Order: sequence, then structure tokens, then C-alpha cells
Amino acid sequence: MANQAALMGRSSIVFSGTVSQLAATSFADVPKSAQTIVVRVDSIVKKPAAVSLKKGDSVTVKVKDTSAFQEGQQATFYTDGWIFGSGVAVIEVGHVLGEAAPAARAQEKPQGPEQISDQELRERMNASDFVVVGRVTDVHKWNPPKAKSGAPLHVTEHEPDWHEAVVQVESVLKGGQVKGKKVVVRFPNRNDVAWANSPKFTKNQRGIFCLNRDKATGAPYTELGGKQVNVYTCLGHGDALPISEEARVRALLKNQ
Repeated sequence: MANQAALMGRSSIVFSGTVSQLAATSFADVPKSAQTIVVRVDSIVKKPAAVSLKKGDSVTVKVKDTSAFQEGQQATFYTDGWIFGSGVAVIEVGHVLGEAAPAARAQEKPQGPEQISDQELRERMNASDFVVVGRVTDVHKWNPPKAKSGAPLHVTEHEPDWHEAVVQVESVLKGGQVKGKKVVVRFPNRNDVAWANSPKFTKNQRGIFCLNRDKATGAPYTELGGKQVNVYTCLGHGDALPISEEARVRALLKNQ
């Protein structure tokens, strides 16, 4: 059995659940195969704030070994995001059979937008350069440029493993017009203690993004479509929210 702490560190979405269907999917956007199973969520252990997932939801899991599961079986699933649309689909990193694994229970805590008070969210948005509704169209690794000494910029013991997400902007709730209707959001992909509350993004993820000009990486520009563009970050808890929070966000901005 893989070390549960190691699995936790390699996973962005962790939950305990009960297998409800084999060779099936929970929503139409996911390609059905022998490797896809549907799991009913019993409890959430860990997830990015931007991912809308709660107890009772059905999730599609693309598993490594279909023979390891049968309907009605309980397990803790260590996963990464795969497809987001009218539901959530994830790819298995590992699993532990049985009810919620002790290591998972020990780390379980409430997560999601319900943790963020109206006051905290209002402060987040006030401090942001832009608040936009959008969809992630691409995610790729970003390698920091090297300093004159030949060493990468901003190397720390908590190396963030920077990635860039390209967000197609659907509407701007705060801030000026977005050139080209796209923004680049740089984010730490590592689940290190220093970056535990920073949102992680996956392709096709749709949500609300509170953006600030990048002051974290030492390289505030990047290339997009052959042009140099500003880079933004979205690093704090509450800086990325599921699309279900749009009405709340609009109301808070309107009533300021």
C-alpha cells in the first residue's frame, strides 16, 4: 500500500466515497470507458477552493486498475482534477480501500467557499486588480528565467513548481477591459505547506478569479499568442471560487 502521506502530497483532490457504478460516468462531458467509475462522495478531505464538491455528489474517477473496485465498495480516493463541467471528474493517484483512512480523517477539515465570510471575500476583491468570470483553456509548466549568475530566480526550500493557466474571460466584474479576452494566471502547483491554500487550476475549470499583477515570481510578463502580456496571480484562499458563487460575488461588488 502506498504511503498515505505521500499520496496526500501528490494529490489535489482527496475524498472518501462509495462506488456506485462501474464502467460509467457521472456527466456527459466525460468519455466513458472501462477505467471510469462513479463514486458517491461521503466526505471531503482536501480540494482547491475553486472546485465545487460536497458530500453526496457523484464524481467520475478514472482509475488505474478496475479490478480493484466493485459496486458498494468504500475507499479514500487520492486524485487530481481531470474534467470540470456540469460535474467533476478526476484521475486516480492512489486509493485506500475501506472507510475513510485514518491519515485522511486526521487531515479532514471543512473546505470551500462556505469558509469565506462576506467580509473576507469583499476584502479579497477590494485588494484585487481584476475580478473575472472565466474558463481555463490551457495549463502548462512555467520555468523561471535564470539570473545572470545562471541560477533560477526566487529559489526557496518550498519550491512552488510554478504553472501557468490561460483563462478565457467571459465577463469582467471588477477592473478594466481585458485585452484579447484572455489572461495568464501563474500558480504554484505544489501541495507544499507554504502553498496549501493557493488555488490549483486544471483545464476546462470554470469559475471566478480574483487577480493581481504577479509580484511573486520576479517575472511579471510572459508570451501569449506571440505577444508579451502581463501575468497575474491568484494565490490566496478565496481568490478562486466556483461558478456557483457568481451571484454572491456580484451582489457583494454591487453593494460596496
